[in-house]
Amino acid sequence: MDAKNSIDLDSDPCSIIGSRLLDAPRELVFSAFTDPKHLAQWWGPDGFTTTTHSFEFRTGGVWRFVMHGPDGRHFQSRITYEESYGPNVSSTTTVAERM
Repeated sequence: MDAKNSIDLDSDPCSIIGSRLLDAPRELVFSAFTDPKHLAQWWGPDGFTTTTHSFEFRTGGVWRFVMHGPDGRHFQSRITYEESYGPNVSSTTTVAERM
């Protein structure tokens, strides 16, 4: 699968804006971001696992999860989806908070 990546650290000093163009069907990519079963397979740094406690992919929805590090530490997190779209629109805005 070919990919084109970009990271924008300059537009907003409080944001990391990343994009990735994937050579895959839109529905599959959308599902990888909107289905907690798929998210658990790839979210986080190498060696980490993810446990989802609640997940609502919608505008104003929240994803509460814990990333488990290989060193045994746990990182509780919450992402709020400020904007969400369907598979034909390639943008979401999220606010991530460490708990």
